[in-house]
Amino acid sequence: MLDATDLRILRALQDLPEASIEEVGRAAGISHTPCWRRIRRMQEEGVIRGRAYQFDPKAIGLGITVITMTKLDRHDEAALGAFEREAGKLAEIVECYLVTGAYDYALKIVTRDMEAFETFLKTRLSNLPHVGDMHSTVVMRRVKDDGRLPI
Repeated sequence: MLDATDLRILRALQDLPEASIEEVGRAAGISHTPCWRRIRRMQEEGVIRGRAYQFDPKAIGLGITVITMTKLDRHDEAALGAFEREAGKLAEIVECYLVTGAYDYALKIVTRDMEAFETFLKTRLSNLPHVGDMHSTVVMRRVKDDGRLPI
């Protein structure tokens, strides 16, 4: 269970991603050693899952983001597991969510351009296990994508 100090540490890590443990501790109102211990515990518990840099997709040649809603032809545990395992292997799928409603999965896909997405759709995405129906929407502009949680 997270306490108020843990939440202050998480906010500090989110607000100051390149800060030292000492700076995070100061922002959270505790000293270096207890801050380090708490961060270590939260890492071991899976609360903190790692560190990552965020990149501008367009700046590195990935100009198209597509949201693809996918419906499977079966909904048993084996079909869901097979789809998730194979979808997890595709680098172009940067996020995959099991969702409620008319579709089973929402996929965030990033590719170089529309031609690359078309190739990906035809040769890889449509060949994932148990894919029954898909609906894709091209993202025109990213309005918000800061990855911050409302802590």
